[in-house]
Amino acid sequence: MPSARTGLLAAGGLLAVGALAAGVYGLLTADPPEPIVRQGPVATPFITPGKVRPPTIAAAEAGLGDDEPVIGVVAGGRARAYRVGAFVGVTGQVVNDVVGGVPVTVTHCNQTGCSRVFTGDGSDPLPVLTGGYMEGLLLMTHGRFYRQSDGRAPAGGEFPYPGMEFERVPWGQWRVAHPGTDVYVGDPAPAGKAN
Repeated sequence: MPSARTGLLAAGGLLAVGALAAGVYGLLTADPPEPIVRQGPVATPFITPGKVRPPTIAAAEAGLGDDEPVIGVVAGGRARAYRVGAFVGVTGQVVNDVVGGVPVTVTHCNQTGCSRVFTGDGSDPLPVLTGGYMEGLLLMTHGRFYRQSDGRAPAGGEFPYPGMEFERVPWGQWRVAHPGTDVYVGDPAPAGKAN
């Protein structure tokens, strides 16, 4: 009888995955239904908030190798670098920051390697969330999903925040060009583990 139970469990698991995929596909191909918009990010496990104003350190304290890839931005007269290796995991691919009083959202899809940076009006961080994955990183803002790679919504429409100039270069090159830079290196590693 164990083989029958195993078969039933496997079939049940496939049905559950299929139902979940169909539901997520429905969310991505049309505006989310009204109840999901009201419930916000709690409605689906694929939506996670971006990091907001994460801590940065001075260039001299970073301890990064010169070949370490970074995403560099200059805004409001200030330079900041973001270590590409910090954009890992489901919750680490979107950083909503403020640099020199300017909102700067840095995104990096660790599946496709695509990096994009966005800005907007005001002086508060942009409300951009990680929306999951569909042929690349999905971003979510104002209740709608957008592809990170091209800023288009699967159901039509453009990402509401304009792209911003950035450089993806080795840390040594960025540090020499911008000696007053600071850098986001990622979350501190738990005790006993390297970041």
